[in-house]
Amino acid sequence: MISKLLIFFKKGYTFLTRRIMIFFYSFQFKKIGKNSVIHKQLILNFKEGISIGDRVVLMPNSRIELITKYANEKYQPQLIINDFSQIHQNCHITCAEEIKIGKNVIIVANVTITDIIHPHEDISIPINKAKIKTFPVEIGDETYVYNNAVILPGVKIGKHCIIGANSVVNSNIPDYSIAVGNPAKVIKQYNFKTKKWERV
Repeated sequence: MISKLLIFFKKGYTFLTRRIMIFFYSFQFKKIGKNSVIHKQLILNFKEGISIGDRVVLMPNSRIELITKYANEKYQPQLIINDFSQIHQNCHITCAEEIKIGKNVIIVANVTITDIIHPHEDISIPINKAKIKTFPVEIGDETYVYNNAVILPGVKIGKHCIIGANSVVNSNIPDYSIAVGNPAKVIKQYNFKTKKWERV
């Protein structure tokens, strides 16, 4: 009986804590939708550039950085996470222009997403002092990105795609594709005539 009460109170405390956090963040984010969950131990900066849809889940220990100034240049970053999407543990998102994540997207643990390139052509300037280049990133609805994948600047991943574990995505992936490897290559696409995933 006591153990059941403890579980009940623990669930109630967790629910209340999450509600308080969402209320607190609602004054800081550009937008935050209904019934979204933002776990503790999440590193966030420039929340004013973050838009979150309904029922989005941000898991613990991720790092979401929106860069507003670098090498004396100013930026206006926008991170958009649409309805029902999830960012799992230990993900790292770095944004100085725009990263758009569609609806029902799952980003599994340890994934890196960035829209920033650090130029290295001029060797007279330290790489960490050079002005960055930015290229927007988009991940389409219903896409699933597996563990340790890296999504690089300028990439557009289509709708209902699967990005395999440890893949490095440096080019666009069309709708209804499975892509794996470094660099990521499309190995299967869905054929609507045969209603099957077929090798390409």
